[in-house]
Amino acid sequence: MLQSQLNKFDSYAKQFPGPIEDSVSFNFGRYNHHIVFACLIHGDEIGSLPAITRIIQELSTQKIKYGGIVTFILGNRQAALQEKRFLETDLNRSFSAKTSEQDNTLEQNRALEIMKVLNNSDVFIDFHQTNLRCKKPFYIFEMHLKSYLWARSIGLTKYFVTRKKGEAYTPAGMCSDEYVRKQDKVGITLELGVKGFYKNAELNCIKAIQKSLNIMDQKYLLNKEIKNIARKYTDLTFLERRYSEPFSSPKKILKEGFFNLQKIKKDQILGYDELKKPLRSPHNGYIIFPQYPRRNDKGISIEKNDPYLYSIVCRIEDPKLFIS
Repeated sequence: MLQSQLNKFDSYAKQFPGPIEDSVSFNFGRYNHHIVFACLIHGDEIGSLPAITRIIQELSTQKIKYGGIVTFILGNRQAALQEKRFLETDLNRSFSAKTSEQDNTLEQNRALEIMKVLNNSDVFIDFHQTNLRCKKPFYIFEMHLKSYLWARSIGLTKYFVTRKKGEAYTPAGMCSDEYVRKQDKVGITLELGVKGFYKNAELNCIKAIQKSLNIMDQKYLLNKEIKNIARKYTDLTFLERRYSEPFSSPKKILKEGFFNLQKIKKDQILGYDELKKPLRSPHNGYIIFPQYPRRNDKGISIEKNDPYLYSIVCRIEDPKLFIS
């Protein structure tokens, strides 16, 4: 299925070439503002691709009416073909101003290409999927008022995992949506659920793109303020990352069975450190991005580990104070 979807995308790229390789773009000429959608930024997170090709087809036949500029980007085709998150370095940790043409990994060079498109965008929405089962789709990005208002207007899920403005997601490098928000533009990541081709992921992605194009038209054709558009929709449930367990030793291990947005109780044992001491949750909340890397017969991780073994997010009781 992956190859057939890539073939569809390639056929559209020939008809409607985008500004960089592996991109498709339309300019409908009624206004000059630009929205960009990305998938396969992580090569094994492929579930948004059928939605992307369907939306492109409907834009090409004008089944979907839209007035501005829209670009669709495949982030890391080579990794997708090998069913890997990345090949040399994580593409979604490579969007830094420090990334230069002297950095010669495949992903760093690709980030430089994508950054040229993002520099000319007004809104950027990046579709991802989680490694493990996910209770619901969720938005995840640092607090940025315009981006939050866009996410609220798009809807699809009530969960918004956020952090204080300016706080980096990970010390491993800058994500694509962070790069856009650094320019004070709308940058959103939407996690569609567990990775793979699933109908729910496809349908949610289609709805998110359709809604986003409609918001663009409301904003730039009808001159509506995003805060007034957002006001019509139910507010999101704010979840703040309160704790991340450093994956500081390959011997650290998480107990089996955790999944994204699973409820966690304070002092609950989540795993064990390299000395076999229990790792206890410091908060009541939800676990996100639990890591289960491959291990050898001694229980030692044999993969390049994420900086965190897991994170705990907790509900923000007064989000008005948080976004002011």
